[in-house]
Formats: sequence, C-alpha cells, structure tokens
Amino acid sequence: MSIPPETLKTIGEAMRRPEGTVTFEFTSSDAFRADSPGGLILAIPAGGHYFRLERTASRHLDLYHSSPGTGTRVASIDISMLPSFERAFLVFCWSPSELRFFCGPRDIPSDLLGATGRASPIAYRVGSDGSTFRIGDQNVQIMETRVQHGADVVIAPTALDIWKSTLQAIEVLWSADSSEGFIFEVLQTTTTITMLVTGLESYAKARLLEIESEGIIPNTTALFEAFSSRAVRESARLAELESISKETGRDLLSVIVDGTRINFQSLDHIKKAFHRAFGVKLTDLTIDSKVLTDIRRFIQYRHRIVHVSPLLALLNQDRVPLEEPQFAKRELAEKAVETFRAFAGAFHRATTNLRAEV
Repeated sequence: MSIPPETLKTIGEAMRRPEGTVTFEFTSSDAFRADSPGGLILAIPAGGHYFRLERTASRHLDLYHSSPGTGTRVASIDISMLPSFERAFLVFCWSPSELRFFCGPRDIPSDLLGATGRASPIAYRVGSDGSTFRIGDQNVQIMETRVQHGADVVIAPTALDIWKSTLQAIEVLWSADSSEGFIFEVLQTTTTITMLVTGLESYAKARLLEIESEGIIPNTTALFEAFSSRAVRESARLAELESISKETGRDLLSVIVDGTRINFQSLDHIKKAFHRAFGVKLTDLTIDSKVLTDIRRFIQYRHRIVHVSPLLALLNQDRVPLEEPQFAKRELAEKAVETFRAFAGAFHRATTNLRAEV
C-alpha cells in the first residue's frame, strides 16, 4: 500500500504534537507475509517528529519514533507466531515519557500484540529541508551530527545532544593527568564551570528554537516585545522580521531570536524567553530553589574566569570577606556539575511536558 504524498502530509501535520494516539488499518500483500525479506513499511515526518515502521526478516515489526526532545525510541513486536496476513490494525501511542505500539491482523482471529519503546541505538532526524537522516547504529557512537548544504544548516545537534556532549566533555577533562599539581586542578575546575555555562547557553537557545517543531506554537509577538525597547516595539521592526521569515523560509521564532538581544548566559533572559514564548516558568520546576541561586553564582564565577583569568584560584575574591572564600577545587567542580545537571534535567522535563492546543 502506498500513501499519496498529500495524504501523508496531512497525516504528518495531525501527528505533529508531543503526545498522541493514532489507530488505523494498513493493507500490504508483502509486509506481513511469513516469507517476506522485510523492509520499510511506512515513514511519516511530522515536523520535528518522525515515525518509521519497518519489518525485519525475522518477522519483527519495529516502530521508531524520534523527536528533538526525546531522541529516538523503538518498540518491537514479534509476529513470527502468526500466519501470513495482509490487513493489519495498528496503534501508535507516544508521549515524552513513553512509546507504545500495538498490532493485530484483521484477516485472522488474534489478540492485539503490544510493545513498549526503549532507547534506540539508531537515531532518526528530520532535516530543515524535510529530508530524513539515519544516524548511528548498534555499537557505533556518533556525537553532535551536523549536515550543511551550501550555506544552509540541514541538521544541527539537538539541545539534548548539546547538553549530553557538554557533560561528556567534562568527564574527559577530569580523566586527564598532569604533573602540575594544584594549578592543574584549578584549571580543570575553571574550565568545567566555563563549559557548563556555555553548554547551558547553547542548550537553552537550541531548545527554544526546536520546541515549535514538536507541535507547540510559540507566542512570537510576546517574545519580541519582551526583548525590545519601547521605541523598537512601536516601530516596524516586527513587520521587518516577519518579512525576512517569509523571504528566507525560516521560522519566525528563529528570526526573532537572531534579531533581538537575548542573552542565553543570563538566567533572567532564559526565564523571560521561555515564559513569553511558551509559558514555561522557572518557579514551576521540580527543583530546590537553591539550585537556581547556585546557577546564578556559577554564572558569575564564569564571567570572572573569562574576564580575569582561567587560573583564578579564588573565584569570589571580589566578595570576600562578606562571603566565605570559594576556591577552584575538584569538590566545587563536582558541585557545579550536580547543580547544572539538576537544573537542565528539570528544565528539559518542563519543556517536553508542554501540550499542543487542540
């Protein structure tokens, strides 16, 4: 059975949402036959989501679901105990927390078979031009995939990929040895703090821009006004950005982000941007308020490291003796990683739990 392109596009638009359930019948003279060599049954791009159903030679049906916020998951159903059939009843259920897949033949009496998704070693991504990419495989590690066609970026790392790479880079940093003693520990600590702040900056910007592809419509006007002066708000600047969006084919959200002064190294700017665009509130995160206080403190340390010295052993010298001295030691680096990991995890859960308007 071949789905016409226009029908496939309509289905994809309907499935472009963070969670949903789709039920349908699928007829194929080959896909569910016992002696079929297997292959692709159907593939549905849905914005940043991608649904792919494959049949293996060993008679497994593998449903893949990918989105920027969840990565790629696969649910596999073994139909080897069933005789050949042509008409199948299929159910796809997806949410940020779970992928479920059900299948049953229409031609013969049988209960529905079901499977729950797991993290897939194979990743699928939808490019900015609508093309799809298969990334990685079993026992193959791929980091921060980028694809560029001319001046256009087709595939860039997801926000989640950026954050995972940041943590992995820090692990590599601390696996190194040096004969320099304490000065090397200072450098490892200051570099860790700098990498965490930069990683959060890159994560936050990427996440703000990718949420729309998951089916959540941003309030672009509110975002523009939140980061514009009164004079700019009363000018024709928003109309100019809308024209740029139409002329270049870029999402208006990304044009506004590039055309305004949003500092993603500022927790206040992150807070304002996500609240105005998507209604996400830092006060609603399931974390201790002290985490936010510590994030701000580490951002201040990062600024001193960058603008004073990467070998700054006393990070809060400008606040001593009002504060206890904070030295650049491994214990502080571990605390920083723990703090940023807690914040990023809670923040990512909040953005993936957004729901599309019905």
